[in-house]
Amino acid sequence: MSGESMEERSVEVLDLPDGVDEELLYLYFENKRRSGGGPLESVEKKENHAILVFEETEAAARVLAKSHHVLLNTELSVKKPHSKDRRRLLLRGTNPNTSTEMIELYVENMMDLNMTDYTLIPSPERDVIVIQLSQPLSKDFQKLRTKITKRTLDGAKVTLEQIEQTDSVLVENVHPGTTPDLLTLYFESERGGSQRVKEVTALSEGTVKVSFAHYESVDTVLDLPHKLNDTKLVVKPYFDFLQPAQSSTSEILNDETKDVIESSEDLSSIQMETSPLLDNADPDQSFPAGASNSGQSSSQTELELLGDSEAEEVMEDQTEKEEMFSCHVAITDPVKRALFQSSTFLQDQQKANPNSSIQNKNDGVYIEGSNKHQLDQLKDNITDFTGSMVQTNFTLELEKALFLDRKDVKERLLRTINQAESSCLYSVSDSTVSVTSLSQNAANQACSFLKSQVCCFSMPVEMEQECILYLREWSEFLQSLGFTSVKVSEPGANIDVWTLKGMEDEKQAAIMMFLTTPIERETVISMEPGMLKYIQTHCHQLLADMHQVSIFPLENESACGLKIHGHAVACQMAEEVLQGVVTSVCTRTIKTNAPGVARFLDEKECRSILNEMETKFQVYICPIYVPWEPLPQQDIFETAWHMMSQKNFQKVSVVGSAQDMKSDSVQTDCNGTSNRGLLQWAKKAPTPDQLDDLDDVDLYTANEPKSLTDQVSDWKSVKSSQSSADQNATNGTGLWTDEMGLSSDLEEEAQLSLAIQYSMESSNCLLKDDEEQLKEALELSKQLIQDERTSSITDKSPLLEQQKKKKKGISLEDSIKAANIVELSVFAGYSCDLIRVDIAFGKKVSQRQVEEKLEHRNIRQMSEYHHKCLDMIKRKHAVEIQIQGTIVAISGFKDYVTSAMCDMKLLVEKISNSVSNKEILKTVHWVRHDPSSSDTVPYSDDASVFIENAWRLKLKKVDILLDNQPHIISFDKMQEYNMASGKSVKISRKLNELGDVTQDVPEEEYSLLANLPEVSKVSEDSDEFQDVVKNFYGTIQEYHSKIRIIQVEKLMNRLLYNQYKLKKASIIQQSTHPTIERTLYHGTSEASVKEICVHGFNRSFCGKNATVYGQGVYFAVNSALSVQDQYSPPNTDGYKFIFVSKVLTGDFTKGCHSMKTAPLKETGDIPLRYDSVTDDITSPAMFVIFNDTQAFPEYLITCQRIHR
Repeated sequence: MSGESMEERSVEVLDLPDGVDEELLYLYFENKRRSGGGPLESVEKKENHAILVFEETEAAARVLAKSHHVLLNTELSVKKPHSKDRRRLLLRGTNPNTSTEMIELYVENMMDLNMTDYTLIPSPERDVIVIQLSQPLSKDFQKLRTKITKRTLDGAKVTLEQIEQTDSVLVENVHPGTTPDLLTLYFESERGGSQRVKEVTALSEGTVKVSFAHYESVDTVLDLPHKLNDTKLVVKPYFDFLQPAQSSTSEILNDETKDVIESSEDLSSIQMETSPLLDNADPDQSFPAGASNSGQSSSQTELELLGDSEAEEVMEDQTEKEEMFSCHVAITDPVKRALFQSSTFLQDQQKANPNSSIQNKNDGVYIEGSNKHQLDQLKDNITDFTGSMVQTNFTLELEKALFLDRKDVKERLLRTINQAESSCLYSVSDSTVSVTSLSQNAANQACSFLKSQVCCFSMPVEMEQECILYLREWSEFLQSLGFTSVKVSEPGANIDVWTLKGMEDEKQAAIMMFLTTPIERETVISMEPGMLKYIQTHCHQLLADMHQVSIFPLENESACGLKIHGHAVACQMAEEVLQGVVTSVCTRTIKTNAPGVARFLDEKECRSILNEMETKFQVYICPIYVPWEPLPQQDIFETAWHMMSQKNFQKVSVVGSAQDMKSDSVQTDCNGTSNRGLLQWAKKAPTPDQLDDLDDVDLYTANEPKSLTDQVSDWKSVKSSQSSADQNATNGTGLWTDEMGLSSDLEEEAQLSLAIQYSMESSNCLLKDDEEQLKEALELSKQLIQDERTSSITDKSPLLEQQKKKKKGISLEDSIKAANIVELSVFAGYSCDLIRVDIAFGKKVSQRQVEEKLEHRNIRQMSEYHHKCLDMIKRKHAVEIQIQGTIVAISGFKDYVTSAMCDMKLLVEKISNSVSNKEILKTVHWVRHDPSSSDTVPYSDDASVFIENAWRLKLKKVDILLDNQPHIISFDKMQEYNMASGKSVKISRKLNELGDVTQDVPEEEYSLLANLPEVSKVSEDSDEFQDVVKNFYGTIQEYHSKIRIIQVEKLMNRLLYNQYKLKKASIIQQSTHPTIERTLYHGTSEASVKEICVHGFNRSFCGKNATVYGQGVYFAVNSALSVQDQYSPPNTDGYKFIFVSKVLTGDFTKGCHSMKTAPLKETGDIPLRYDSVTDDITSPAMFVIFNDTQAFPEYLITCQRIHR
C-alpha cells in the first residue's frame, strides 16, 4: 500500500440520501459481495457526498467498475475524486498594474516555455493568474515552485500553486435565447465533445457555468472550438477564484430575448412558454441536465433557434440516444440468491420479455429496457418469486451438522435432491441446518432426506495403533477417503466415524486396513552445514539413542541436513525431537580484524586453539570462506617488477601533446594490461586516399617488410610471451582471467576490417590469391577478438567478481585486506557461549600480535617500484606495514613479522643502492628511430627510465604499454615491436653529455663541504647518528658486544665529493649491473685517517693490509671485517678508526692477487673494463677498486674494543 498514492485509492460518492452516516458507508463499501470494495482507511462525509479512501487500489477500482450501487433504496453515484490539475497552475500575488507582456516574459523564462505552450487566464482583480498549459506539466513542481519564489515579478513576491481539477467550464458570449437544455444537448453531441453534462448554471448576462459528470470531460471540451447559433462561444475552465467578488444579479439575455421574440411573428405563440433562461432568469438558478420548465414545446423552440444544419445534427444525436430505463433488485440473502440463480425463473422471464435485459449481477438482479412499465412488472415478478421462497430449520448433533457442511457431502446430497425436480439449498450454522426451497412441501421433504442420510459408527483402536492417529499420514488418509468425518475419543477408547448411508462397511474396511498396515516414512530435516556438524559433534549420544530409526547425514550442494527413515511413528517422534534441537541451537558470526589473522587461520596452532574452544565451550566453529592464499611467486622484487611493466607509459615526450595523447587513448588499470586500444586503433585506420599517399613509405621498419604470414607468426609469438608475462603478473596481483563470450557483430566486423587492413599493408600480399589472404586475415582477426575477450574481464561487474572469487582470485589490494579479516560461524547450545568464543578468540589473536620497527633515512626516497615491493611484502607475509618519516613499523603475528623484517631490510638496502631516476636521465636516454627519416625521437622520461632499468637487469626483452598499446622491447635486436599494428622500429641507448654533473648538488651538501679538510661531529640525538650506528652494528656479527662507538664524524670535502659525482655519472652510462653504488666499510690506522680525509682513498697508502684480490683499495660489506685489528689497528689509547664510504662498485668480477687494475670485459666491441673486483661474485664480502675517485669517505667512526 505504501507504493500506491491516496488518489488511486480514493472514491467520491455522490447523491447520498438522508440518514446515511459514516458507519453505514463503512459497512456497505467494506462488503466485497455488495459493493465490490474492501477494507477502508477513512470515510469523510460532507452533506450529500463523501470521500472514501480504501487500503488497496484494487478495491477502489472494483467499486468504480460496478455500475450500480443501491443503499436505502437509493442508487448512489460514484466517481474518482478530483485531483491536482496537471495542466493548470496558479500564479498568486501578481501586481494588478503589471502588464500582460511582462507576465508572459516572466512565465516563459521561469518555466522554460514557448508562447504556444500556455495561455494566461487572469482573475478580474488580476492578483491571481491561471497558467493553462497545452501539455501536462512534466517538470518537478517543487523545484519550479522554489525557483519562482526566489524571483520577484515587477517588485511583487509571487508564488506558484497547484490547483485541484475542476469539473466545470465557463461559457461566455452565449447567444440570447439559448436555454440550459440546448447547451446540454450541444455539449453531449459529437460537435460539443460528447461529454455527459451534469448541470447548467446561469451566472450573468451571456455567461453560463456548465458542469460535467467527469473531471476528464473538461480538457476534452476545452480542446475543441465551439460555435452555437452562428456565435463563437468562449469556453474557459471554471474556478471560483476567477469569478468577480460579487456576481451580477441582472437577468440573463432578458432584453435581447424579448426583442427577438417580439420581432418574430412565427414565435409569438410560444413567447410565454420559453425557458427561464429566456425570460426573467435567476442568475444563480441551476438546471439539471435533461430538465425543462417549458412544457412540450421547449425542445421545439430550441431547435427553431438553431440553424437548419445544426438542428439536424442535434436531432440525429437525440434519436441515437434513445432513453433507457434500468433498475436493480437486491437479493441480500446469499442462499436465496444462489437458489434464484440455479432456478429457470430468470430464463423464463427473459424469453417472455425479449426487449429487456435481465442479468444476475453481484448481490441481485439488474434490469434494463426502454419500456418503463415492463421494467416495473419484471421487478414485481422477481420480488414475488424471491418472497415465495420457504426456509425451514432443524437441529442436529454438532458432529453430524459439520459432516453435512462438508463440500463433497453437500454436493452429493443436493445433486440427489435436485434430481427429484425439487430445487433446494441448505446451509449449516453450528448445529442448525437451514433448508431453502421454492415450496414448503419441498423443504420438508429435503429436511427428512438430509436427516436420514447421516449415519455414525464406532471402531475400537488398539493401544499400539493410537500413535497412528496423530500422524500426518492419518490426516492425509482421511482427506483422500471422502464422505467421512472421524473424531478420536479419549486414549484407550474408540474412534467415531460419520459417513453417508450405505457407505458404512466400505469406510470401516478402509480405516481398518490403514490402521493395520505398517507405514514407512522418509523425511529430511534441512539445516546449515555448520548446524549439522554441531549436532553430529555435541548431540551424538541423542542420535545414538534413536535406534528405532535410521539417521543419515546429507552433505551435498542440493541438500544438507539429517535424513530419517523408519516406521512413521518413530520417524515423527525423532523428527519432533531433532526439530526442537535445531530450533534451540544459537548461531553467530564472529568477525576478527588483525594483521595476518586469515593466514593464521590455516596454521596448526590456530586449529588447535579452535579445537580447544569447541571442546571447552561445547560449540562448533566453522570458518567462512577465507580468500587469502600464499603468494605463488616468492620473489617480491621480481613480482613487483612485472607489476610495474603493466603500467601505461607515454611513448614520446612531445610538448603540448601529452594531454591529447592521454585523452585519445583508453585508460588502463595499472594492475592489468588492457588491449582495448586495438579496437580504437581500428576505428582510426587510414582512409584509401591517405593510403595512396603512403605507397612509398615503409610503415614497419627500414628493413624489408614482413609478410602477413610472418606477422601472424610474430603475433602468436608475442601473445605467448605476453601470456607468460601476464602469468607472472598474476602471481603478484592475484588477477585471473577466464573465457569470455564472443564480441558483438559490429565489433567483430571492425576487428576483421583491421585484420584485412594489416594484410593489405604488406607488399608481399599482392602475390597471393584472394582466398589465402582471407584465411590469413581471419586468423589474425580471431587473435584480436580473443585478445578483446581477455581484456574485457576487467569490465565485469563487482557482483560477478564477488561470486566467482574462489575461481578467479582477487586483486592485490583486496588480497592484502583479506589477510587481516576472518569470519567464523559459531554454533552453540547457549547464546552466552557465543560471546565467550568471541572474547576468547579475540584474546588469543591479540596475544600473538607484535610490532617491530626499522629506521633508515633512505626510506623517504622510496620510488613507485619500491612501494610496489612494500605491497608485495604485505601480501607475501600477511603483515601490516606503516611508514612514518624514516621509520617503518611492521605489525602482525610474530613469525610473520620476523620474516617480513628480513625482506624489509633487503628492500632498504635496495633503496640505498639504487640509482635515482633523476641520475639515470642525466646520463642516458633511450630513443626510437623514425622509419621515414634518419631522425631519432626520444622516449618519454618514464618510459626511458623503465627501459634502462630493464636493460640493467640484463633482460633479453620486456613487455611495455606505450600509449595504451602493448609493445615488446627486444634488447637482442634493439627494436620496438607494436603488438597491435605489427610494426617494428629500431631503438638505441644514447649517452648524454656529462657536462657539469655537480650543478645539481643541493645547497645543504655544499655547505657541509665548504671548509676543507674539517670534519663535524654527528649529534648522538640525531636520526643520522642512529642510522649510521644501526647499520654498523647490524653487520658487526660476533663483535656486537665487544666494540663500543666513541663518536661519529661526517666529512666535509667538497672537492672529493665533486670528483665522486663525476665518476658516478660515467659509470652509470657504461655499467649494466642494476646496483652501481654501495655503502661499505674501510678500516685503517690513525696515521692514514687525516690523509684519507684530505685526499681520499689513495692506493699509495691503502691496500697495505691485503692484496689477495688485487692491488687496490679494499672495502668490506660487513663492519665485522673492518673492526678486526688486522685492518683497523688501535692507537695508543685503544681507539680504532673505520670509514663509512660510498663506493661505486658498478660491474664487477672476481679478483686475483696480480691485478693492478680491473680486467677487461669479455663481451662488447668496445674494450671496457670492469668497475671493481670482489672475492665472490654470488655473495660478495668485500670489493676492491683501482680508481681513487670511485669511493667517497662519508663518515668516520671512532670505536674501542671492550675488554672484559
